[in-house]
Amino acid sequence: MSSTAATQSDGYYIPPSYIESGDYKKKSVSQHAGSKGTNQSQLYGVVRFELPIKSVCTHCNYVIGKGTRFNAKKDTVGAYFSSKIYSFTFKCYECKGKLVMQTNPKNADYDFISGIRRKVQAFDTKEAGSMGYFDTNDISQLKDKTSDPMGRLERDERQKQKQVSANARVEGLISLSSRDYLEDYSNNSALRKSFRSDRKVREKRKLEGAKAGLAVPMVDERADDIKMAKTTKFLGGDRKSKEDEKRRMKKVRSGGIFGSKG
Repeated sequence: MSSTAATQSDGYYIPPSYIESGDYKKKSVSQHAGSKGTNQSQLYGVVRFELPIKSVCTHCNYVIGKGTRFNAKKDTVGAYFSSKIYSFTFKCYECKGKLVMQTNPKNADYDFISGIRRKVQAFDTKEAGSMGYFDTNDISQLKDKTSDPMGRLERDERQKQKQVSANARVEGLISLSSRDYLEDYSNNSALRKSFRSDRKVREKRKLEGAKAGLAVPMVDERADDIKMAKTTKFLGGDRKSKEDEKRRMKKVRSGGIFGSKG
């Protein structure tokens, strides 16, 4: 045994005295014992935080764009069921004011705690001089938007036809569902009967294939298969061909290798 192999075998041996003394339960001391980490996240809890929403600093009204990154202090302030709630504290680039945001796992959003608020952009169609938008399915809004009596009449008629069609479809689905539930036993019985007949056919074909020496089940005969089988001729399969072959072989055996003398 080489010295390396001997060292390995000795290294795996644990004497009973070591187990009985309880030394194996003591923690080993290493050069990394007591270390708090090697980066700013492990040492100080500082992470690179990217602003998820366009916001405004309440200290100086500075608009902070979405995607702006900060060195933020990350803390755990609570939990929503098994999801932790994190708080991010950072400073505004403009006034160095303190900004605090928290995660909101309940609503899948962020909460603005202090020093920062969500930037809300409103758009007034009247000031912009545009027509705006409205729900075409809402008849009351259509009546307010137009003063054409014929147009209102046509839209009312289309709305009524749409309602009648929807009601008829719902009634049809209800009747179909009711019929299926009332005849569930007969439907199940017919389905099981068809399954049994198919299973018997498959077993019969499999047995026929096994009798023919095949590893696959037989299939139903078709007219084109029968026609092809009748027209197919195998080489050397008939009696006349076999007799001709025997005569030729007899003539070859009786003749000399150098041919007949002329």
